[in-house]
Amino acid sequence: MGARGAAGSDHDSLDARSYCRAMLPRVSRTFALNIRVLPAPLQDVVLEAYLFCRMADTVEDSRRLDPARKAELLRDFATFFPWQDGVLERVQAWSSAFAGLETAGADHALCAGAEQVFRAFAAEPPALRAPVEACVAEMALGMREFALRRLASPQGALQLEDGADLERYCHVVAGTVGAMLVRLFAVTSPRLDEQRQRRLLSLAETFGRAMQLTNIVKDVAEDARVGACYVPRALAARYRLSPEALLDPRHRAQARQVVCELVALAARSLDAAVAFTLLLPRREVRLRLFCLWPIFLAAGTLRRVLRDEALFVPGARPRVGRNEVRRTLGTTTLAVLSDGAIRWLYGRRRVQLQAALAAR
Repeated sequence: MGARGAAGSDHDSLDARSYCRAMLPRVSRTFALNIRVLPAPLQDVVLEAYLFCRMADTVEDSRRLDPARKAELLRDFATFFPWQDGVLERVQAWSSAFAGLETAGADHALCAGAEQVFRAFAAEPPALRAPVEACVAEMALGMREFALRRLASPQGALQLEDGADLERYCHVVAGTVGAMLVRLFAVTSPRLDEQRQRRLLSLAETFGRAMQLTNIVKDVAEDARVGACYVPRALAARYRLSPEALLDPRHRAQARQVVCELVALAARSLDAAVAFTLLLPRREVRLRLFCLWPIFLAAGTLRRVLRDEALFVPGARPRVGRNEVRRTLGTTTLAVLSDGAIRWLYGRRRVQLQAALAAR
């Protein structure tokens, strides 16, 4: 039985895609905005890939699942890739772990409805499925490593130890996505020759790291609330601070210094992300915008992090305002065809970010 037969009828696939499109804004307003700019061959498969990644992330972050159960679910999730006959039955069994947890939030509801995402994915051409399958399988198994570390921790908490640990985590959850995007772009864009693909792949890891470091910085308080700290212990120790004390108001000055180090690291990674984007042919306007929007929004988020006390309050993440989002989308869209204009716009953001770092 082929993928079409295993997934069901064309009507079933269309219903499944409608489910995916309806679910996306419930789990990510930012990505829901970003994905619409992609060309048609990529739009649905990148959406499905994002939802798969979100499922793995939900397992990792869920407060309703103990570490041992998380490790089991992530191991089983990885076995669903690559697509194979009989996978839908196993997906149904996997998603039953989330039955009754839908009220815990849209992320848990997504996991409970995982079968629909797999049905939509099964209808994609094999050439588009392959990069997604490699990415999600590696991500899930990598996340399982960290779930097992949490299981081994006396406090049941996840703590990164040093820079190498941070780099490994960023690779698992974001570097894999960067490589996946390059391979998807290559399938759909004849303008990406092998040399350009190699250069893109050399920067894809850093692109992903930039996005993940931005998330780590802005979510430092919320992550602590769910028993995870992605600020390396060695980095905190340089400022005579333990990761457990990051949110303690008595140590706010040291905590700010730690955050500045992470912001500076994220900013350097954003520089590479811009270089990545400029490797995309100018005629690939939609691919460029898909990359530019999160880069510029990340730069704005990092600048806000440096001046917003909400950073240290669980549930009160620093956010870029709607007006800034609209301006960012507008200015990058106007500049997208010109490498010089993109560099100039990003240079202005970078100078502002560097000034904010210097002020701390």
